[in-house]
Amino acid sequence: MHISVAEAHNRLSRWLNRVGEGPITITRRGKPVGVIISPEEYDRLQRVQAYLQMLRLSQSLREGGPDAGDLYETSRSKLEERS
Repeated sequence: MHISVAEAHNRLSRWLNRVGEGPITITRRGKPVGVIISPEEYDRLQRVQAYLQMLRLSQSLREGGPDAGDLYETSRSKLEERS
């Protein structure tokens, strides 16, 4: 569903009541400028984003990140620097 900025401004309560039906795209001069989504959909998207970040991190560690020995040595030297 697409609505103009003016329509969103004039009838925000109406559109917030309908957000459970699906995302509402707000347009300015016919071009999308924002989207209204339900809190549940926002939470789901946040979880998906966090999961994808974890996958990228996992992949980068597999491709050449530090191993357990490297982590141990680095943390040990940092602790010794504090002493």
